[in-house]
Amino acid sequence: MAATIQELASMVQGRVIGDPEATITAAKPVTEAGPGDLTFLADERYLKALAVSPASAVLIAKEFTIPESADRSPTLTFIVVDDPRAAFMVLHAHLRGSQAQRWVGIDPRAVVSPSAKLGQDVAIYPFAVIGDDAEIGDGCTIGPGSVIGPRSRLGKDVTLHANVVVYEDVVIGDRGILHAGVVIGADGFGYQLVDGRHAKVPQSGGVVIEEDVEIGANSCVDRGTFGPTRIGQGTKIDNLAQVGHNVKLGKHTVICAQVGIGGSSVSGDYVVMGGQVGIADHRTIGDGAQLCAQSGVNRDVDAKATVFGTPAVPLRQLMQMHSLSMKLPEMKRQLKQLAAEVQRLSGAIDDAESESDDVPPSRNTSAA
Repeated sequence: MAATIQELASMVQGRVIGDPEATITAAKPVTEAGPGDLTFLADERYLKALAVSPASAVLIAKEFTIPESADRSPTLTFIVVDDPRAAFMVLHAHLRGSQAQRWVGIDPRAVVSPSAKLGQDVAIYPFAVIGDDAEIGDGCTIGPGSVIGPRSRLGKDVTLHANVVVYEDVVIGDRGILHAGVVIGADGFGYQLVDGRHAKVPQSGGVVIEEDVEIGANSCVDRGTFGPTRIGQGTKIDNLAQVGHNVKLGKHTVICAQVGIGGSSVSGDYVVMGGQVGIADHRTIGDGAQLCAQSGVNRDVDAKATVFGTPAVPLRQLMQMHSLSMKLPEMKRQLKQLAAEVQRLSGAIDDAESESDDVPPSRNTSAA
């Protein structure tokens, strides 16, 4: 959907520097944009790419210094905005235009329990299964091969992609998105040693996923033991993540790929967990904490703290430790030198004492 630069700028409250009447037909990253394309610059590391970019327009932040004309294409027009990345997302969606019409209906190859309650404008694809007393809200999409267990409830406009499994007694809030292969509500990993055998602890607590949560492909959220596992509003979970039983995640948390969260851990709001973070069970993560990639968290983390390493420690402390570790070879060399010097001095003292022992005592020759 083509638009002039001025029209696009008006959509994001931007200020135009250059030709406002030039036509834009697509929005692309700076390394891919060509004539007629809009791009954005959110990081000055891409200045060199912008200098040779044939793009027609670029979104920049207010604090950004516009390059001299000699350092950029003379046909490049700037749109000054508060947040170039956010503005680019809005304009990218606009330039793509309307998507294909959403299909609505129940495929005859799907299996829907007579006791299930279906809202309006639902889409249930082939080989999906809807269990007894399940509730599907208005506008939901249930992808091919997906299964919704008995008594589970989906809010409005929830999307389940192919082969998603939602066990019984799970609640998913409005506008939730579950990507292919996600499993919600499988039994938590709970066992107790009885008479030399691992006896299974009943897992009947269910799962509650609040509004606007997105969960990436092949991730799992286990059901609680007695009370529910809970995922807070607006939380985003990447692919291949594991959320253990009875975990409580706060609002707007970001969890990257291959994170594993042990049972009964509690995380505050706006927490960020980098890739491959591992959290031991019964840990508490404070609001706004950042867990760097591959951190092994075996103790509680304070609000707004940034931790790294295994075991995870405050980032500043780890950087000091790392700085010291880089000096270890030199410290070892110095230690060897000091040890040799101590040994030399010790030998010299021993020799002096030995010579002192060999000298006969002096006689007093004074007259009586």
